[in-house]
Amino acid sequence: MIKDALDGKINLIITKSISRFARNTLDTISYVRELKEKGVEVFFEKENLWTLDSKSELILTIMASIAQEESRSISQNVQWGKRVAFQSGKVSFAYSNFLGYKKVDDKIVVVEKEAEIVKKIYSDFLVKGKTPTGIAKELKRLEIKTPSGKNNNWTTNNIISILTNEKYKGDALLQKTFTENYLDQTIVKIQDKFHSIMWKIVIQQS
Repeated sequence: MIKDALDGKINLIITKSISRFARNTLDTISYVRELKEKGVEVFFEKENLWTLDSKSELILTIMASIAQEESRSISQNVQWGKRVAFQSGKVSFAYSNFLGYKKVDDKIVVVEKEAEIVKKIYSDFLVKGKTPTGIAKELKRLEIKTPSGKNNNWTTNNIISILTNEKYKGDALLQKTFTENYLDQTIVKIQDKFHSIMWKIVIQQS
């Protein structure tokens, strides 16, 4: 959008708030100045600020600094919350799209019927030497639903995702990604915090 505006295709940009416009104060001011030179105005709804106003830059600088500080504070609070969860051994993941596990009373439990499918996938791959593509074709032929539960359109990527997911051997690698400049890069590994569906096969094949 910025490029289109600088190319003369847009003369007004309306954005929800300063915090949504750019990553930091410097970028915000820089973009606004570039756009202003091209006669392009930016309107920030939350702050009710029009950038072509002669007094807007000072106000924008102050507000952008406040927005940046709020963003940093929120990020630190989120980081703190995650660390507390890590220390207490709490694990959270997308149960609705995860084959074999569900959450009951804030605890992770195995769904036995789905667990059998997971075991079959690992056994076919590790013991029988089948390829992920071959396994996907067989599950599709057997009309077994995918982790989403919507259909039986298994793909090679579905199988690879299950085979490479550490949660199926009872581990949870947390904080796999981080936001540079805000979050710690340490990967926290919680061992054996819930029953593993695949631990026997994994141990046998390791």
